[in-house]
Amino acid sequence: TLMRSSAASDVYKRQVMKGWFISETITRKSTGDITLHQYEVNNMKIYTLSSLIDNHQLFCKFAQDAYSATDCLCQDYPKYFEWYWSKDLPRVFNGTGEIVVCTIDDNIAGIASLKKINTEKKICTFFVVKEYRGQHVATKMLEYIFEYLGTSKPLIAITGYKVLSFVPIIKKYNWKLTQITSKGYYNNASCEFVYNGRLPEWFIQKNTHRNSSEFQVCFFLFLNHLSSLLQSHLFSYFFLLFGLVLLSYHLLKLFLVLLLWSLV
Repeated sequence: TLMRSSAASDVYKRQVMKGWFISETITRKSTGDITLHQYEVNNMKIYTLSSLIDNHQLFCKFAQDAYSATDCLCQDYPKYFEWYWSKDLPRVFNGTGEIVVCTIDDNIAGIASLKKINTEKKICTFFVVKEYRGQHVATKMLEYIFEYLGTSKPLIAITGYKVLSFVPIIKKYNWKLTQITSKGYYNNASCEFVYNGRLPEWFIQKNTHRNSSEFQVCFFLFLNHLSSLLQSHLFSYFFLLFGLVLLSYHLLKLFLVLLLWSLV
């Protein structure tokens, strides 16, 4: 939860009024000398951390709140704390990345960490707080993310046992599975399912055993790809070819029957 003093609240309100306002129609207004990137739809707002650098108090508050909301990720990624403060946050200062914070009624609802360099456009972290799932938080955040990164197919790695929860997003934006890492790439509990690109293959895992949940994910992805194939033009041609083969088979049977009948 964003906790602000009265003075901080006043500064916050003034910056919102002076900053960029982006409605659902993506119209923009910019006045004053302070730029606060903001998406606002009803009571949902999306901020970029880089826009708060000139206000140290708000920047520190948002940076801390963003980490606190995602601290649970340490269970999946043991080095998340170190990574957030030593690698993720510095990107905001050097212009190679961004931290996006979504709030609903001034409560943290979602966080995304982005990396943007010439050779890589990546969603490093994408997290929606449990209490706000199903309220289109992910959709609104992705709209901004795609605009910032300049693509709707950014590189993203999803830990194996969480892929199924991302399936609606994967299907909606037609993300392509391009790599499955070995266990231990980011954590020892699961492999990573990589979409729209490849991670550096710096890690070699000797134990290639996959647990049942990973097999379930792979099987589900197979069925998903099969479903896509059934809806494609390729399947139409396959069905036509199958029909021709079946027709030829029955014609051959009829020919053999007529041939035997004539011999008798």
